[in-house]
Formats: sequence, structure tokens, C-alpha cells
Amino acid sequence: MSLRRLSVLLTVCLAVLLVGVMSACGPAKETTTTSAAPASSTESTTPPSSGETSSTETTAGEDLGYFEFNLSMHDPITSNNGQFYQAWADAIAQETNGHVKITIHPSGSLAAAADVAEMVEAGAVDIGWVFTSFYPGQFPLTDVTTVPMIGFGDAVVTTKVLWDLYDKYDQLKKEWERYKLLNLYGNPGMIFCSVDAPIDSPDDLKGLVMRAPAGLITELLKKLGASPVVMAPPDMYEALEKRNITAYVFEPAGITNFKLQDVTKYFTDMPLYDGAFGLVMNWDKWNSLPPQYQQIIEKHCLREGSLAAAQNFSEAAAKARQIIADAGGQWITVTPENKAAFQKVADEVAATWPSTIKLEGFDAAAYMQDAIALCKQYSGQ
Repeated sequence: MSLRRLSVLLTVCLAVLLVGVMSACGPAKETTTTSAAPASSTESTTPPSSGETSSTETTAGEDLGYFEFNLSMHDPITSNNGQFYQAWADAIAQETNGHVKITIHPSGSLAAAADVAEMVEAGAVDIGWVFTSFYPGQFPLTDVTTVPMIGFGDAVVTTKVLWDLYDKYDQLKKEWERYKLLNLYGNPGMIFCSVDAPIDSPDDLKGLVMRAPAGLITELLKKLGASPVVMAPPDMYEALEKRNITAYVFEPAGITNFKLQDVTKYFTDMPLYDGAFGLVMNWDKWNSLPPQYQQIIEKHCLREGSLAAAQNFSEAAAKARQIIADAGGQWITVTPENKAAFQKVADEVAATWPSTIKLEGFDAAAYMQDAIALCKQYSGQ
């Protein structure tokens, strides 16, 4: 045998050996990213029809690849929301046989609450948990649920209303077209909370420096004589300890998620409005997934997934009320007369909302009335 032939034979044997070793080890895990234009907003929120399957079954030997994504949220992982989305991520990992892994970065460790939407759009964050009130002007129609005292105060009801409006109004869909919208839902009713004295009449807000999300709630607080300060939840405990604020607007589950019951004494049992949350994904990251995995994720999202998140939020709020009471917090019941006084000022603020919507040819007043009617319908009123 010539030296050249021996060399060729040795090369072939080594190649065969290497292929065998690689096959035994299995394919290398890697995140696949494919740039593609966003699908239409209708496609982005249409769940699989009853005749389709979201099974993980694939053609024998087919390799769909491995995908790893980060998820940014401003709540701690120990919160009800952190635990809900950890279970959500675990379910997706299980149903894709470990091929889709979603790692949660809690407490704003990956992106600040007011930056996450922009970072998802840019691709710096894969999936983001967005509180719309932190983005003034970006989600105006979604934020109809934040108009004070027009009826919103139940997370599940609000979520049903939002999805009905989303299905009906293309203008609302357009607010979310920068991302793949996964979930859209409301939180439990926001309430007044205070350190030094109870809030049970409009006069009790005069002179208070209060934390509030952005939006019309700040206008209500100003009309009632308070000085609103827009502040993200992770900053509230220290601000209360230092007495930079002595009152705030928040919902019960958020209060206990950030342990604010330790530095707050009075809690007014009067829902003001519901905030809105969106779970959004970068379009390129979404389009990198094969259809089979997209279907699995959508099975845990969209309307049904949003309702599950809202129900979890409501249950957490109910538990939080007891935690607050056990910590020595006092729940204040507003008298009918004082509630009417609050309502009068809130109605003045609500009347200004349609004029804030700058969409040519759009009847914002009719849209708000549609939202109110749906809220009453789902509330059984």
C-alpha cells in the first residue's frame, strides 16, 4: 500500500470516527435567530384553531433546534407574578422537551420598568413584562382601564374587556404591533395607602406627597390637593422609610410583593382603577421559533393565558388583604357620602380623557363608553 493511499484511508477513518462521536453526543444547543418582518397584528394574536394541534410531536429525527430567551420583569421572583411566570416558563420548557428555555430576570435586574418595552423592541431584551402606565402616550387606548372610577377594579373583568376591545379596534392592536403580544391583562384595583392618617375623604389628600403611576390618576391627585410623584415599585419602600413620600396608590398584591405593609398603616378600601400589563416578545426572536414551538407558547398566552394571569393576580390580592391586616394595617371603609365626593372629582377627570386621544377620525368618547359598557356587562351590573 502506497504512503498516499494509507494517508487517505487514515483521513477517512478519522472523519467517520468524528461523525460517530458527534452523533453520540447529540446536537449542540444553540439559540437560533432569524430576522423577519413582523406578522400582522391579527396574526400575532390569533390562537390555533380547534382543528390545529400544539403538540410537541415532530417528524422522526427532525431537529427543531434549541432556543434560549430572557424575560425581564420589575417584580421580585418571590412575588405572585414572578412565581406565575416561572411556572409558565417551566410549562413551555416541558412541552418543548427542553428546546425552549426562558430565564426570568426579576426586580428590574435586566431592564428598568420604564425601559423594558423599548429594549424588547430593540432586541436587547427578548421578552418583557410591561406596565403601560410607565409609558405615557404609548398605549393610550389600552389605558382606558386607568381612567379613575369609571368602573374598573377587578382584574379578570378588566382582562375580558381589554381582549374584547383588542379584537374590535384596529387602533388598539396598533399600539402593540411593535412586539409579538403574548399577554394583555389588568391588575387588581388600585387603592389609596397612607402612613400617618387614613384617607377616607377628598380633604385627606390635601398636602400629601404621593407615589402614583403616570396617567390620569396624577390629575385626580392634583385636583384633590396632593402632589403626585411617579415612581416604580422597587423604589417605594426606601422612599417611604425616608419619608420622601407618605402616601401612594398601589394594588394589594403589589403592596405585599414589595413588603410595603411594613411601612404603611392605612389602606382605603375603594378601588380607583386597574392598571394594564402586557407580556411582549421581540419580533425577530419570535420569528426565530418554528411554528410548533410558537403554537405551544400561544397555548399558554393570548386571551386564555391572560385570564389565567389575571386570576392569579386576583387571588394574590385577596391573600394580600389578610397579610396587610395581620401586619397591623387598617382597612378604611369610605362612607357613601365621601365616596360620592370622590366620584364627583373623578368624573371631572374622566371627562377629559377623550380629548387626550390624538387619533384622527377616532371617536374616543364612544370607545370609552364601549369599555364602560363591557365592564358593566362582565361585572353583572
